[in-house]
Parts: sequence; structure tokens; C-alpha cells
Amino acid sequence: MIITLIRIFIIFIPLGFALRVSQPYRVVGKEGEVALHCSFIPKSRLEEMQVSLYKGLRGQEKICSVFVNLSEPYFTTDGTVNCRGNISSGRVDMIITGLRGEDTDLYRCEIEILFPPPYLRGVGNGTVVYIQETPNCPTASTLSQSQSQKQTSERESVKNDVGPLPLLYAILIITSCSFILQMIICKWRAPSSMAPMLSQKESYMKF
Repeated sequence: MIITLIRIFIIFIPLGFALRVSQPYRVVGKEGEVALHCSFIPKSRLEEMQVSLYKGLRGQEKICSVFVNLSEPYFTTDGTVNCRGNISSGRVDMIITGLRGEDTDLYRCEIEILFPPPYLRGVGNGTVVYIQETPNCPTASTLSQSQSQKQTSERESVKNDVGPLPLLYAILIITSCSFILQMIICKWRAPSSMAPMLSQKESYMKF
């Protein structure tokens, strides 16, 4: 009988000393970052706590959880989604980073008082965290760089398209000049070669 009473006493003590945690109704994040605070009323001077953040209407997904010794009230966690912040009297202030638009959801704070006794636990009513998507709008520098790259590519394409033409023109010019030069040389050589023949013909006629 005594053991049964002790068990009931142990089980229902945490329920009798439940911790009330309150949160803002809605916060808006920007560039993947949002600030969230959770308030509670401490019944004594606290030394050790466990702070956790859950995502979802029923808190199915744990985002972060950290043990905090209040002699050093600052905390940080590692992961794809990072939680950092500090604990002051009756308040947990945290900044959540690494969020995306698809992470918009209900977030709940869970606060556990580990020391001094008694053990207390409370879960907040939840905060709707809205994460704004960052629009992929091009800036002036991006537009200038894009136009410069486009002009360069157009010059390269034109150069590749008309690349053989200057070579063909050069070959035609050289061939034409060579042909004209040969014609001039032939015309110049023709009278010179006929002069001895005419002199021989004149000498024959004299005889």
C-alpha cells in the first residue's frame, strides 16, 4: 500500500507543478532567420534547464534541444537549422537560422526545469513562424554582367561564322595579283624574244 502511494506521488508531482509557457501568436522571419521568445514564471532561482523547440501542430519534429547551465545562460546548437540564444529571468530568447519558405509552420517551446527540484516541464501554446521566400530578382550588377556575357558570346558566334571569309579573300587577292603579274611578265618577254627573229629575217632578205 505504501509503495503504491509513493508511486502515485512520484507520478503526479510533475503534473501538480506543471510549468506554464507562453509564446507570441505569430512571428515573421526573413532571409532564413527568425527571432522567437518563450516566457515562463520561475518559482525559484534556476540553475539547470533543458530547452527544446518542436515543429508541427502536434510537435512531431524536434528542431533543436540544448541543456543550459544558467551560470552560462548563452546557448547554441549545430545542424541544418541552428538555434542560438540566451536565458534570462523567466524568458528564453532564441534566434533560429537555416530556415526556408517550406519551413513555415507552428513551433512550440518546451522548457524543463532540472535543478533545483521539483522537476517542472511546460510546453508553449505555439507560434506560427512565417518564413518569407527570398525572390531571385536580378540586380543591376547582375544585369550588366549578363549583358556583357551576351555581347561577348555574340561576337564569338559572329567570328566563328565569318572566320573563313577573310582567308578566302586573301587567297583570291593573292591569286589575282599573281595572275596579273604573270601577264605583265609575259607581255614584257614577248617583244624581247621577237627582236632577234626580226633581225635574222632582215639579214636573210638582204641576201
